[in-house]
Parts: sequence; structure tokens; C-alpha cells
Amino acid sequence: MSVKIAWAKHLYNAYNSVKTGDSVYDSSGNLLGKADGCYARPTYKSPGRVCLVRKGKFIWIEGEVEKRENSWKIQENQNIRE
Repeated sequence: MSVKIAWAKHLYNAYNSVKTGDSVYDSSGNLLGKADGCYARPTYKSPGRVCLVRKGKFIWIEGEVEKRENSWKIQENQNIRE
């Protein structure tokens, strides 16, 4: 009988966790961009947003992210706005 160990994911709010210069990837491993230091505060409708820049294009993300070794991975079904 083999032993299986399951670890729970540690998920964080993007607004509180992603810092300027951090890279963020989608759930498929594609680079969404790097945080440029622009944030939108949380409201009763939103958990807060982080602005990412990639090739001169701005992308806003909100929701849960998972910490990777040197970057963040946004979870599926989270908001990504271009």
C-alpha cells in the first residue's frame, strides 16, 4: 500500500499579496504580466485589483493567487480584465 500525502493550496488575495515587480501567470502557466505598482482598493463589490503590464498592455486582475517560487499563479475562474 502506498502512502499518499495531500497538501492544501495556500491561496492569497492578489491585492494584498502581489507586490510591484512580481510576475503573475495564468492557470496554464502563461505570463500575464508584471505588477506595475498600481492597485485599486477593495470595495463591498470587489476584493481589490492589481494592474499588470506586459508588452505595453495593461491587464487588471482580482481574486485569489497561489505563491510559486519566484512568482504568483492566478487561480481559475478569477477576474482578468484587459
